[in-house]
Amino acid sequence: MYWIFFILFIFAALTPEAVQRGLFGLSEEGAETLLVFFLGATGFLLFFAKEKSLLRQVREKLRLQREKSDITKDLSASYSYIGETNRKLDLMENLILSLPEAAESFRKGETRKAYRAFERSVLMSCKSESFLVRIVDIDRGVVEKEMRNGKVSKCTAIPVETLIASGKKVTEENDCVIVRSPGMMGSLVAFLIFPKTMNRIEDPGMLKALATQGLVLYLLERETPAAISEKTLEKKKKR
Repeated sequence: MYWIFFILFIFAALTPEAVQRGLFGLSEEGAETLLVFFLGATGFLLFFAKEKSLLRQVREKLRLQREKSDITKDLSASYSYIGETNRKLDLMENLILSLPEAAESFRKGETRKAYRAFERSVLMSCKSESFLVRIVDIDRGVVEKEMRNGKVSKCTAIPVETLIASGKKVTEENDCVIVRSPGMMGSLVAFLIFPKTMNRIEDPGMLKALATQGLVLYLLERETPAAISEKTLEKKKKR
């Protein structure tokens, strides 16, 4: 591009030598002025066209950069979603596969060991350092079992009546998140309660599945021979 301007400059510089007489009815000076003006206008138009072309290229480059940025963000979000989904699948798989082991631990009287995998899954999903699970008989309004992990003093203060009265599956009370198991087993329902650590409750579906898992584990514990024998003994004492 620069060599074109250089040639135009040379033509303009040599115009006085090239024009020795008038042209098209113009005097020599008028012809020289017209020729210099024509060369200058040609240079300006070439410069304007080149600038416009460069502007188009810059805009296209910016558009491609924006598209690249959007694609990168979409890919990052997709990878995060896939990773989160895989993590949830792993959690659910571990919970399901741990049921036979939990049943065996209950049979041996190793209650703490039976709930270990469940507790790890709850802590990971809640993104909290503590939680509380209450198994409640809603017909009688009593707590059948309570499992704690960490300090949950704020959550333990929530009355059972408040838990039963709320028909929502996921709610908040006293800076605590309350997740109710979607289904019931007889008159029993499980409540997963943990301190609120984030503005938005993430993945309520997983939390409800964990609440249900806690209820299932309690029923497994209750139906073990050791638990049945203990209940029989208590009935005899009452008699």
